[in-house]
Amino acid sequence: MSSVKLRKEKNCLNCGHHVEETYCPHCGQENIELKEDALHMITHAIADYFHFEHKFFGTIKPLLFKPGKLTVDYVAGKRASFLHPIKLYIFISIVFFIVIFSSNKKEKDAEPTAEITEKLKNDTLTSNSLKEAKQILDYIPLSKSKKDSILKEVEKDIKENGTATVNIGTSRKNKKRYNKFVSDEKSIEEYEKKQRALPKEERDNFIVNYFTKKGIEFNKYPDPSKKIGEDMIKYVPKMMFLLLPLFAMILKLVYIRKDRFYYEHLIYSFHTHSAIFLCFILIKALSWLTGFVIDISGWIQFIGLTYIIWYIYRSLRTFYNSSRWITLLKFFFLFFCYNILLALCFLGIIAISFIGG
Repeated sequence: MSSVKLRKEKNCLNCGHHVEETYCPHCGQENIELKEDALHMITHAIADYFHFEHKFFGTIKPLLFKPGKLTVDYVAGKRASFLHPIKLYIFISIVFFIVIFSSNKKEKDAEPTAEITEKLKNDTLTSNSLKEAKQILDYIPLSKSKKDSILKEVEKDIKENGTATVNIGTSRKNKKRYNKFVSDEKSIEEYEKKQRALPKEERDNFIVNYFTKKGIEFNKYPDPSKKIGEDMIKYVPKMMFLLLPLFAMILKLVYIRKDRFYYEHLIYSFHTHSAIFLCFILIKALSWLTGFVIDISGWIQFIGLTYIIWYIYRSLRTFYNSSRWITLLKFFFLFFCYNILLALCFLGIIAISFIGG
């Protein structure tokens, strides 16, 4: 029931069709009075908001805690209480990419203090505090296992001697040395001059020529790899929106005997990706919140990733109603196919960066 006064006239102001009750049967617009006071306007807006909120939380609960059940119900026609799969995905993916990319940007933009910068000049880590050692290691390009090993040595030395000196085995001279792409020539003119000097049959073909020139243009950036990273941030959301229908096509082929329509696989794809993105958002949020008390981010990430793997398996079994071993087999095959799709999409992003760069 509308929270504002309905018009006495029965013509729709949007499309002109006859409106018998509250909503136009042709376009769906509510047949309300145009002139409404501020209280009515606010009441109407709040009602619309809580209607969306009710549907949103009514969708999130089965999405997160009943893998595959939301898709089963939606395909069966129970849709009034749930958000549309595409609307749901768009909303969650926007939040996901904001959270992920903003946190990554903060980590990259973090600059070491003058004291840490001074200590980074050597290949030896000297510190009398485990906390300071962790801060210094944050700016050193080493694997997590190597950093953990160094921290154990530091902790042991501090307990025994009050201070620690550990060889970190990496040179800081390479910190700002960025890889160059494709060609060592400093300019396109220099490259073309070398090409003209070669016999015609030994010159680069059109494709190699084009990408070499683009590589030279990329080398003009202070950090070419950073430019690729920026382009990825720009294109990844669009890439994911393209990847979902492709993944649904693979699902259609893998479960061809289930006699499901393509749109049903597409709904499953949108729901599953929405759930995965939501899990990553929660992992990030919980890691941040617990960080104020104790750093258990590693455990949170482990539990979160374990849940995501189980979620995908369980949702496949629920929606496609296959046996445990068949589902497990298809899970690994789909994982393999999905990674190939991701790799192709990332290559596409790099190609777009070269073409548009």
